Amino acid sequence: MINQESLVIRFDGLEAEAHEIDLFSLGASLQGLARIAGTAGTFALTQKYSKYFIAHDVKVLAKEAKANCFSMSLAWTFVQQHQILAGSFGAIAVPLVGYIMAYNANKREEMKLLKEALETAIHQLGNRDQAVISRLLDTVDRMSIDLHASVKQVVSPLGKSAKTVTIYSPANSLSTTLNEDDAEVINKNEDDEITETKDLVVLITELDLKLGSCKVTIGDSKSNQRINAVITDPLLRNVNNIYSLAFAAGERIAVKAKLQMNDGEITKIYISDTGI
Repeated sequence: MINQESLVIRFDGLEAEAHEIDLFSLGASLQGLARIAGTAGTFALTQKYSKYFIAHDVKVLAKEAKANCFSMSLAWTFVQQHQILAGSFGAIAVPLVGYIMAYNANKREEMKLLKEALETAIHQLGNRDQAVISRLLDTVDRMSIDLHASVKQVVSPLGKSAKTVTIYSPANSLSTTLNEDDAEVINKNEDDEITETKDLVVLITELDLKLGSCKVTIGDSKSNQRINAVITDPLLRNVNNIYSLAFAAGERIAVKAKLQMNDGEITKIYISDTGI
């Protein structure tokens, strides 16, 4: 019988390089991971999907933070004694956490590898026929869909305090890393649409040179509506680049950008280059 397994969440890049991280987004991230890990741990023990913390058979405890960029260890502890072979719990719980993350980031190749690891681990629990294994794997997919909001919480620090988040177990070679592009996929509303590249004239009213995030108004409209945007053009890193100069001067600038639309409204702008 075993009574504890560990998991590590590590943030790299931006503020995490200095072993610091925004506390608000870290809190959201840990809360999301706690729900995912608790659900995955209960499934590893019981092969049942329980949506509610009160019914979980495991607790997820935080351990000390480490100055390894910025990382924290989490521990699964069993609420009740369970007879499970050493290694069997982690063999299911760890890849299941990774699969839930990869599923919501639409990382197909990683999903395939992690699901194969899950299928092998479930099979090794006992003499299960393929119909039972298939049913359990279908449950894993349903679980991944239901935990989308929790995955969004996990990636909260990305683009703000860190560039990547990695989740792994010291006792397991499997790990899952998500970056800012993955976070965009996770945070995208199912009803959102992305247009083709368009020529726009914008006024930048706020600009974060470090992250590339900004707020803009479009055209010469007198509307005060400001739209969230992000500048992905590598020129933004240059000193006195055209974006920062236009922002400082309060001048409009021609850009090439894709629009994120929802029900006919622009929800975000992705600026890739300057226009003519």
